[in-house]
Amino acid sequence: MNRDPRTPLIAMALLSTLLLGACSSGAAPANHTTPSPEASAESSEAVRTPAAPSAEVARLLAPQDARTISAPKAASGTLVLFTDYQCPFCAGMESVVRRAKDDYGDELRIIIRNFPLPIHENAPAAARAVEAAAEQGALEKMSETVFEHQDQWSQSTSVDEQFLAYARDLGLDTEKFLSDYESEAIAERVERDSQDAMELGLQGTPTLILQDTVLAVDVSNYETLSAPLDDFLNC
Repeated sequence: MNRDPRTPLIAMALLSTLLLGACSSGAAPANHTTPSPEASAESSEAVRTPAAPSAEVARLLAPQDARTISAPKAASGTLVLFTDYQCPFCAGMESVVRRAKDDYGDELRIIIRNFPLPIHENAPAAARAVEAAAEQGALEKMSETVFEHQDQWSQSTSVDEQFLAYARDLGLDTEKFLSDYESEAIAERVERDSQDAMELGLQGTPTLILQDTVLAVDVSNYETLSAPLDDFLNC
């Protein structure tokens, strides 16, 4: 596969933002506590002016069947979040992205991709749980529940039972949930997301990408996301 020449720029940009406010493949596994605002502080500047991504980068960022939490027909821009449900910084990013969904409505498509890191033993199972819930239209509900109880299941040896209990509490069809959760199709979806992230050169979570530009977002300061979005969308 021939990589787009701009793909390494995404990787280099990300490397410069992983020092604070992110989980990386080189970090120590966390018995998670909520990160302080100081620990997650980042510059609000984007790496470069967002532009329409090349066909190859666009394919890696946003495959046709990508999960969305906002998919307006005439969106002016696309925001992609690569997340790891066992990463505490991703838990903080969720509320920021939900706020952007509410604020930008029909102007912004928001895609959620999985990137469970090797340092997080239970992250792949959590990703499969969210994906299985998404099959019943409950991606956001399960994602919120999984993050809310992150300290509980992240150290558990019986995550399957816990995720099934969450599905039951959310009123999902538990038989279908379990079938999807254990399915090869869902496992392959999670693996494909991870492979796309690695092909892009990403090395940690959460990673927010506007068009083909990695954004440095401080979860304690919404303006670090709204400012580049306003600039791009001409708000």
